[in-house]
Amino acid sequence: MIPCCIIAIEDESDREFMSQLFIRYQRLMYHEAFKITHEKYAAEDAMQNALVRLIDKIALLRTLDETKLVNYIITAMKNSAYNYMARDVKSDFSFDELRDVCDGVDERELIDERIDLYFMMHTLASVWPQLDERSRYLLEGRYILEKSTDEMARDLSIKPESVRMALTRARRRARQLMNSKKC
Repeated sequence: MIPCCIIAIEDESDREFMSQLFIRYQRLMYHEAFKITHEKYAAEDAMQNALVRLIDKIALLRTLDETKLVNYIITAMKNSAYNYMARDVKSDFSFDELRDVCDGVDERELIDERIDLYFMMHTLASVWPQLDERSRYLLEGRYILEKSTDEMARDLSIKPESVRMALTRARRRARQLMNSKKC
């Protein structure tokens, strides 16, 4: 089914172009968003957001050859999914549940830690697009996708022993960006 944002396009030629683009690349778009969000509805929301942005770029999209068009769509989907995740940082449980689980522990310390973690995650999400692709891959692979060292080494065409240092550099770069964001 064609999304409403495409149906709402006034120019018939543009509407047809975007409809065909959506039909042709719908699965790719959803797949790219789902790889990042890991949730069906979040991936669909991210895809809708990306489509709205792509509609604004119809003139550019018409000029791109097949390879560049696919890469543009993939990049738009990834960015949309990352933006969605950054905007939609949710806690796994409420502060009330936290209090119930941690009886006997100073609530203020737990809440302060939870707030600090939230702001740290929010800051990381805001600087994520500034990291180079390799650093994002390393951090995402290690901490989100829980990939093995051998798997990441194979993907990056480096020795498994080199992954640890590359990961250290990626963490250091993310920390630098986050610290500069706080100032």
